[in-house]
Amino acid sequence: MKVVAAGLLALLSLPVMASAEKQRERPNTDVSADSADKNVIRQAVRDHEADPLSKEARTKLAPMLLAHFEDMPYVVCLDQVPGLEGEGRFGKALLWQMVFGTGMFIEQNPGRAADREAYMLAGLQSAVRAYRNVRAKDPKKTIALFEELDDMEQHGKLREHVHAHACVKKP
Repeated sequence: MKVVAAGLLALLSLPVMASAEKQRERPNTDVSADSADKNVIRQAVRDHEADPLSKEARTKLAPMLLAHFEDMPYVVCLDQVPGLEGEGRFGKALLWQMVFGTGMFIEQNPGRAADREAYMLAGLQSAVRAYRNVRAKDPKKTIALFEELDDMEQHGKLREHVHAHACVKKP
């Protein structure tokens, strides 16, 4: 996870300009607060989901969340989102949101930490919400795969997609 995290963080650290107006529209996580505080982490995940392309998401929230979830053992299945890492900064931000949404689900539902389908679904749903938030601000930003995932989510079919792409090793 550390190597993948470092690589993805480096890619997300590309400069992005966010307008001051957009910065004021979002709630801000106090990144100087105790990152062990589950309320701070939950708010940071929500803030990243609200605006995953913001400078704050890239430079403050993502590093804090990566450090927090670093030792949490869970699987983020890239088979669910083929080619997303090739979708530039937007795709990478959505991948991170999958990681953060998954981690938050496990942290809030420790009794379901072994339920891979549940935590994978939670991570993918979080990424779909992040996608919708970006599209609401800029309808020109699209990723075909996430258009499909958004449609599946709206029609209650996202769980089926996760089940079909569970990244379970075949014997």
